Amino acid sequence: MSTKEKDRAENYDTLDQLAVIGDFLRVIPRMWVWILILVIGFGGFFYIRAYRNYVPVYTAEATFTINIRREQSINGSNAYYDNEATAQLALTFPRILTGDVLLRRVEKDLGEPVTGSIKAVQTPNTNLLTLSVTDRNPQKAYDTLNSVIENYPSVSERVVGKVNMNILDESGVPRSPDNKKVFTKDALNGAGIGLIIGLVWTLLVFMINRTVQCEADIKKKLSINSLGVVPKLNNKKRSKETAQYLLLTDPKAKEVLQEPFRLIKNKVEYQANKLSLKTLLVTSATAGEGKSLFAANLALSLVASNKKVVLIDCDLRHPTGRIVFNMEENQGLGEYLKEELELLDYLALAKEDNNHGFPNFLFLPGGAPVSDGSNLLASPRMKELIMCMESRADYIILDSAPTGLLTDSAVLAKYADGAIMVIRKEVARVDFIMDALGHLSESDINIIGGVLNDV
Repeated sequence: MSTKEKDRAENYDTLDQLAVIGDFLRVIPRMWVWILILVIGFGGFFYIRAYRNYVPVYTAEATFTINIRREQSINGSNAYYDNEATAQLALTFPRILTGDVLLRRVEKDLGEPVTGSIKAVQTPNTNLLTLSVTDRNPQKAYDTLNSVIENYPSVSERVVGKVNMNILDESGVPRSPDNKKVFTKDALNGAGIGLIIGLVWTLLVFMINRTVQCEADIKKKLSINSLGVVPKLNNKKRSKETAQYLLLTDPKAKEVLQEPFRLIKNKVEYQANKLSLKTLLVTSATAGEGKSLFAANLALSLVASNKKVVLIDCDLRHPTGRIVFNMEENQGLGEYLKEELELLDYLALAKEDNNHGFPNFLFLPGGAPVSDGSNLLASPRMKELIMCMESRADYIILDSAPTGLLTDSAVLAKYADGAIMVIRKEVARVDFIMDALGHLSESDINIIGGVLNDV
């Protein structure tokens, strides 16, 4: 491999890593509520736990000087010897404290076992010794301190000889605990743990639920061409069951959708002219990705460029075309395929119901929902309908059921020349979309590309 090829490969790897990081960061906003709940939950739990487990401890202490009771040294000073004796006392203090003699005497004075911790610290290069007792009970800490001071000289006499302990300062009964009621650190530690758990959870969701995040993912993750993106519209709901569908002819949507659909329409027409495509299949991997509204707006975009277009609602199980065009319920494709309507009657009924007044456009509705659409779509009457429309229009658009859920699209793919996959942002997993594309590919249909919806 040449140097340029190596550099190019390294650049691609870097871009891939940055893309993965970018995808992960885009998942975080969807998970921020759960992350916040974990942060607050763990922070509150640690705060409450620290509050309930809080035990105040009190320290009573006294500072005194140590003087050895002995004859004056030859040079007339006992300072150096006193300092050394104090240091020796501090060093031997832990051993003396753990001995039975001192503890028995202190416990005898207190009338109960010693529960606190006792320690002694020497001030460097002096004969000052600080004795401290830490206990949960402030009064007991002070009583233990006094007992140790009283009994310590007689016990330590065997180690360093007779000493005088002159108290310079003592705390008295401690009034405030050493460990004050401040649980902020515990709450922050808990919040940190909650944040880590939330990020790990987000990472698992990202790894398990890989979806299409941006237009570049269509080419990169699905290996198909991107035909464009459809912006997200803030649709207000008419009712709990039915959402308002905004068409290109609607003033609320025209300003936002006109340019994106013009670009999509141009790419579709380019591929259609290049590959001699006339009948186009519009589908999606899963339900709820907006394929029916996309098919309607694509048809209207083609009509706006003086093309004769026929849109057929082929999703017999869940026909939504009438809802998109705000039409009343009536007979449709299902009844025609069940031989309850003749072809001419079906076309006449469709023209009568199409009161929207779009020139060069005919919408053939689906009719009443049926439970088994695949067998109906495979009937010769469906082929007859499509052949009839191909002789009258420039484009026939088949609005199909989701490819990843039903076999309807695979049946319709036998009649169509090209397929368009509608992909709603962050809905269907990449592997699910790939499976749907695989089902379409088995029918030898040209997959024109994918459209990212609701961006």
